[in-house]
Amino acid sequence: MKNDIVRCECVDMAIDGSGIAKCGDLVVFVKEMIKGEIADVRITKEKKSYSYGIIEKLIFPSPERVASDCPIAYKCGGCDFRHISYDCQLQLKKEILANILKPFKVMDIVPDEVHYYYRNKVQIPYREGKMGFYRKYSNDIVEFDDCLIESETANRIIEDLKELLKGFTQAKKIRHILIKQSHDLKEVMLGFIACEKIDLTDIVDTLIEKHPSISSVILNINNKETNVILGDEEILLYGKPYIMDEFHGIKVRISLKSFYQVNYRQMLKLYELIRELSECGEGSRVLDLYCGIGTISLFMAETAKQVTGVEIVKEAVANAKENAKMNRIDNVDFILADASKGMDTYLKDKDIVIVDPPRKGLSAELIDSLISHEIGRIVYVSCNPQTLARDLKLFENAYHIGKIHPVDMFPYTIHCECVVRLDKK
Repeated sequence: MKNDIVRCECVDMAIDGSGIAKCGDLVVFVKEMIKGEIADVRITKEKKSYSYGIIEKLIFPSPERVASDCPIAYKCGGCDFRHISYDCQLQLKKEILANILKPFKVMDIVPDEVHYYYRNKVQIPYREGKMGFYRKYSNDIVEFDDCLIESETANRIIEDLKELLKGFTQAKKIRHILIKQSHDLKEVMLGFIACEKIDLTDIVDTLIEKHPSISSVILNINNKETNVILGDEEILLYGKPYIMDEFHGIKVRISLKSFYQVNYRQMLKLYELIRELSECGEGSRVLDLYCGIGTISLFMAETAKQVTGVEIVKEAVANAKENAKMNRIDNVDFILADASKGMDTYLKDKDIVIVDPPRKGLSAELIDSLISHEIGRIVYVSCNPQTLARDLKLFENAYHIGKIHPVDMFPYTIHCECVVRLDKK
């Protein structure tokens, strides 16, 4: 019953990072419990076939348990594993992936050797004078002083913004702050998302004086009451409407709305893995679906005969075309279209297809098109193992499913990027 204390052993890990503990036939999902631990657990919520609980007293701690280095680690909802050694995190994540992706083989996770201050993008809600991250499963804002996974530059800008907004009369009209930072070229974009136009002149002037790396400041207007952060209207307040980054000698423009991998170091490993698995050669014709600003397309163009990228976000396609032109890469083209449907025209002459969909995975229509066009090789990049497992089962009759290669793009969280190669039977 609720508030009862039971002694449990953690036997596995759930997909949300909590421990799966057992006491006889009772199954309890316990926050911050590690596989192999024994603890007295207080029941906080009961369901028909399982319960939820919190650790009341740790009886037998795991040797992989470490003291959390973040004072708000389990309040803000950003991290899941700050109480677990990094090597153990990788092993636990691999086991979670293997459980979800049965019967397919999951390889060891490609680690991030640094795994601190890795995020080059941060979006922070602002409400009633509070700026921070949402508490897990809640709309409550938890403020912070130094986030250990977002960039140190972003931390310093946020610290100054908190003070500047205290005396700003129009602060209540701000909904989110968005910061993007390029890794190699060290440029910073600062985005203010507000419900209407506001005068940010003094705040912007102060910030760019204190942080000369800021090369772009944009006011984005979003007055819709939805979960979508960015609106349609953008007003450039300072500098350029984009920032620049560079990887493998390829320069790229990044706009406020365009997607760019949040962990630069791991992005490089991910792209090398994609190209290696694709076995792309000088005669290969490649289709890159959900291509964003064209980073994978441009990287593949170094070894391919021709690459076509497809993306639904207009600003990202514009960035992709500019990126190709700027790098003088002429064997790549980009198309504004919804990759989930109507791809038959673009699939006709392709040898290799790369798919990097959002968390919802691939549409049934796209999977049917890939199978019917008998694409020789598909490289599937996924940020959601559950939809990846679903989609691979739909491919299984027509394709040999290769080994799944996870990349730890998001250390200290439950999330992981996976890459798998599919070969036509």
